[in-house]
Amino acid sequence: MDFTAFKINIIEVSGLAKDALHIYVGVGIYLLCLLVLRPIIKNQSIRSFLALVVVTGIALLGEYLDNRNTIEASGMAGLSHEQLVASLRDLINTCMLPYVLYALNKWTKIFHSSNPLTKLLKQR
Repeated sequence: MDFTAFKINIIEVSGLAKDALHIYVGVGIYLLCLLVLRPIIKNQSIRSFLALVVVTGIALLGEYLDNRNTIEASGMAGLSHEQLVASLRDLINTCMLPYVLYALNKWTKIFHSSNPLTKLLKQR
């Protein structure tokens, strides 16, 4: 089964729009990477960055597989404007929310523990 047929089957089975599926896949891969890397990499900043790299790599691989026939036949120059726009939209849909979650975690305290009791317990 080729990649395009696989994607069409997932779209039909799930009932989701293609764009929504990209969003779910991106967030799912990001969260899965955070969970899998947790026992391996203790530093959360590095773990989050590696999860972003994995999400971006898988999104790029998916776009390559979507356009593989055209790229292998004519190279990157063989892609039409519509194919390039669709691939860019898919990349944005897949990667945007993981990048937003990464930024919120890195530059805000929204995901940090706010329990003051842990600080008090550590002092004793």
